[in-house]
Amino acid sequence: MTTIEQTAAEDDPRRKGPDGLRALDRAMSILFLLASRPQGISLAEIARETGITLSTVHRMVGALRERRLVRETPNGMQALGPASLVLARGFLGGLDFRVEALPVMSELRERTGEAIHLGTLASPHIVFVDKLETVHAVRTASRIGGTAPAVLTSLGRAILAYSPQPVVDSVREATINLLGREIAADVLEAVLRDTRERGYAVDREENEPGVDCVGAPIFDDTGRVIAAISVSVPAERFDDQRMAVIGELVADAARRVSSAIGHQGPIG
Repeated sequence: MTTIEQTAAEDDPRRKGPDGLRALDRAMSILFLLASRPQGISLAEIARETGITLSTVHRMVGALRERRLVRETPNGMQALGPASLVLARGFLGGLDFRVEALPVMSELRERTGEAIHLGTLASPHIVFVDKLETVHAVRTASRIGGTAPAVLTSLGRAILAYSPQPVVDSVREATINLLGREIAADVLEAVLRDTRERGYAVDREENEPGVDCVGAPIFDDTGRVIAAISVSVPAERFDDQRMAVIGELVADAARRVSSAIGHQGPIG
């Protein structure tokens, strides 16, 4: 085998053993680079930025094109191919925020001893999609599948604080019709602004008498708010100091769930 043939064989992503692993690592480096350049990048730029020789880049890109993981754009640039979308859909389709949230919710209950809720918006309500009961004797009235006015709950406020303004306006108007009483836009905006500043929302017996709640938003891979997680505490065990402690725990829990379903970067 000539030197050229040996190098080509070592750079074949399908080869097994240490050389095959090195080829796989190089192929992944190329794919991650292409993911960061959705408009495409030249072979020479790939070689320069990955540190892989141009001849090896040419061979590896060719192998990736065969699997449709890479495509050539009309202007001759290299970009991710349609098969990468199949992989992405497979990853996203396998994610269920309820599944990802459950272990985080369990840990949050262990740390607080209180009831933990997971909810999503169904205007003008919040829908409780999961719940872990408190370790104490006194239970909250909420149940999985149940609803509550979003603007009155920490779950709903956490979601609305990071929702587009038309969504907030629509929920407020629908809630006025639901409750038969006025909800001032400026008052609601002040509540949502406070939520954004703190990083978590608070409900002081506004939804359920005798129960205070603290909630924080969950974001998906696109940065869109899709749900919220909360801790519910009997008002007799709740004060400003405990609110701050639980608020940080809830906000951290929500960040962890968001990260698990693909969210990166700042919230909102």
